Amino acid sequence: MTEPDPRIARLSDTKQQLLNLWLADGPAVQQESRTDTEQTVAGIWEEVLDLDEVGLDDDYFALGGDSVHAIVIVAKLETAGLRISAQDLFGLATVRAVAERASAGFPATAVAAGSRATDYPLSPMQEGMLYHSVGGSSPGAYVVQACCSLTGELDLEAFRAAWVAVVDATPALRVSFDWADRVRPHQVVADGVVPDVHLLDWRDLDGPARDAALADFLEEDRERGFDLGKAPLFRLTLVRESGEMYRCVWTHHHLVLDGWSQQLVLADVLATYAALVAGSEPHLPRRPGMADYLAWLDRQDRAAADTFWNRQFAGLPGATRVAGPGCVRGQVIARRGGEVELSMSAERTAALKELCRGTGLTVSTALYGAWALVLSELCGSDDVVFGVTVSGRPPTLPGATELVGLLINTVPLRVRSAAAGSALPWLRELQDRLAEMREHGYVPLSGVTRAVGLHHRDTLFDTIVVVENFPVTATGESPGALAIGDVRTVVDEGYPLVLEVVPGTELLVRARHDPARLDAAEVAGLLDALVACLDAVTEDPEQSPSRLRVPLAERLRQHRERTFRTRHDRAGQLLVAARRQSMAGATDTGEQA
Repeated sequence: MTEPDPRIARLSDTKQQLLNLWLADGPAVQQESRTDTEQTVAGIWEEVLDLDEVGLDDDYFALGGDSVHAIVIVAKLETAGLRISAQDLFGLATVRAVAERASAGFPATAVAAGSRATDYPLSPMQEGMLYHSVGGSSPGAYVVQACCSLTGELDLEAFRAAWVAVVDATPALRVSFDWADRVRPHQVVADGVVPDVHLLDWRDLDGPARDAALADFLEEDRERGFDLGKAPLFRLTLVRESGEMYRCVWTHHHLVLDGWSQQLVLADVLATYAALVAGSEPHLPRRPGMADYLAWLDRQDRAAADTFWNRQFAGLPGATRVAGPGCVRGQVIARRGGEVELSMSAERTAALKELCRGTGLTVSTALYGAWALVLSELCGSDDVVFGVTVSGRPPTLPGATELVGLLINTVPLRVRSAAAGSALPWLRELQDRLAEMREHGYVPLSGVTRAVGLHHRDTLFDTIVVVENFPVTATGESPGALAIGDVRTVVDEGYPLVLEVVPGTELLVRARHDPARLDAAEVAGLLDALVACLDAVTEDPEQSPSRLRVPLAERLRQHRERTFRTRHDRAGQLLVAARRQSMAGATDTGEQA
């Protein structure tokens, strides 16, 4: 609350009454005049950021904007005939400045309706994934598994019908892949694909037995994989756990959908289900598809993109790896991996967000910077590389935010941590570079590797950071009186360590790791160091990156010592147990003799 103005107390009673009347019933304060462009920009910000009003000079980050909001805003501006990049949006940060910079005068393009093409090539990203999928990798490689609870009175027939309607309206859900009889592989959209919903009844199982059965089912379901030449490349399972409690498992191949698209499909299914339950006719949106994206891709300057990526990695001393090899001879082996979680307290998360809002940074940028410092200390290098995921949804493609398909990409991020100045300008430079990278984020990792001058099987990194910042649909109370909760998604990306960051009141960092290459204790130490680094940046952002690494070195050293002692003690216990067992066996043999 603002402090009362002391001048009001000095007014007479009559003047105070007049002032109160004027504030309550007087004429509205005259609003600032705006140009047509400023009104358009402000309206889009209000829509995307879910705000009642945005002032011309309100700061984008203070309003709650981030990199995902930027993707949607830039796409909507493009559709409205105003062209600006996400990097411009971050740098200008106000409606007034964005409106001044936005180049107008070219016609707005209508959002493309879903393409009717039934046979078209693969994107470079799909080609790489298909190569690994059919080249001897395990069946569970690139299989995505989304699992959630459904609570309420489920209308099974309406649930089935909703999926049938959405599949019919969504080409990506009717795709299969043909590579045997062609020079280049193609994806083929089939008609008349009807999804099957498999039902399991576990109402007779108690809690622990049900949890064990679910874990076994999920592993077996992943290992089934898919026949990539046969649509649909997804399956649905409903497990009834009690009278009004179900567990829904939606398993699909990554070749057809990314996480953003997954949420769009779920939004359509829930809206259709609600309409059917209410007895009304569902109205599904006509979303763009992969054919629209491929047409956009053909118009890009690939040579310029290759030059950009080559420039990013000039003089790189070497790859950044924290684990042994896992992708051998082009094969991705999807094992049942380990998982370690660590969350920041609500207080520390709020402090981090406040720092980012006040300095024009995104939380993602702070996370990337902190992970780079952890890797630098772990690997003993001031120049490190790790993978970051980008949405791959170009703002210059009309309807990109509504497109269903595989657009997400993993690109390498190079970070030098020898900077002597404050961490803030270092992070701002990193954020500017990330925005520039996203403009070339359509180049697949294999293409980046070639542009850098490496063999396509060489790797620049073996850790990736995934920030879950796509629009989330499947949470909370859904239409049709179904409550959706406990949403988890599992996918094996083929890396020994994947940091999955889930924003929220308490920032959650979930590390998925290959236990054959990194054990849980090592991973827990890395997460501890990452969160400690974020705390240090929040407490004193004027520190230099090199100064921030000093406590990380000590923290990692202490963790290594604790891990060594734990392993040493465990090995001693196993040795003693083995000796006792051997002696007992010898005694039994002597008695029998």
